[in-house]
Amino acid sequence: MRGEFLDRQDIARQFSFRRPAALLSQLAGEVDAYRLTHKLLREAGTRGLEVYDRTEVSGIDTGNDGVELTTGDGFRIRARKVVFATGYETPEYLDQKIVKLKSTFALATSVVHGFDGWGEDQCLIWETAHPYFYLRTTSEGRIIMGGADRPFATAHNQDELLSRQSERLRSQFTKLFPRIPIDVDWRWGGTFGETKDGLPYIGTASQFPHGYFALGYGGNGITFSLIAAGLLLDLFLERRNPDLEIFRFDR
Repeated sequence: MRGEFLDRQDIARQFSFRRPAALLSQLAGEVDAYRLTHKLLREAGTRGLEVYDRTEVSGIDTGNDGVELTTGDGFRIRARKVVFATGYETPEYLDQKIVKLKSTFALATSVVHGFDGWGEDQCLIWETAHPYFYLRTTSEGRIIMGGADRPFATAHNQDELLSRQSERLRSQFTKLFPRIPIDVDWRWGGTFGETKDGLPYIGTASQFPHGYFALGYGGNGITFSLIAAGLLLDLFLERRNPDLEIFRFDR
């Protein structure tokens, strides 16, 4: 992967802020996660996938030769294997505590008319502080920023806290880019999960002998989901893959 180390002087030349060092990568991508997900589902539907949106699974029974799922409406689905890719709701199915849930916050600005101090290409910026802070632009000229995490998974439901943390994000942005005036059009919060080592959990858990897990925690869910797809396919086809050791539950 092409990358470049930036020292303090390099950052000062390209940006309006100062930091001791940074890594600048030329190989990256930005996507609209909502549109990407729906397009992937539509494409998979042309290849035989059946999608049942807003269908709650209320019961899971494991037998010797497979698994039976019961929906909230009382329907039953039988399968050889089941994949858990339900994100932050999955730990309720597991005995071990594998993730720490937090509330995270984000906002989107109105269209801005200049990016003075943001370098030539308005690269995505990720500051790996605690809590982290990330910035990106959109094709129409808006700025999206997020971070300001709080330790409680449902804290983002509090209007007062949402307002306060959004203002914190805005203040962080203004310190980095004092020459870019912004107005906030939208702000929101949600649940975010972190593991102790920053890695996802992919593979099997002893209490679900017919279950596979794809839990892409840590802010890299799209990348980890692609990795999980390959690893779980190998599991299903009984092909050995040493990379499963990296993401196993008992690591």
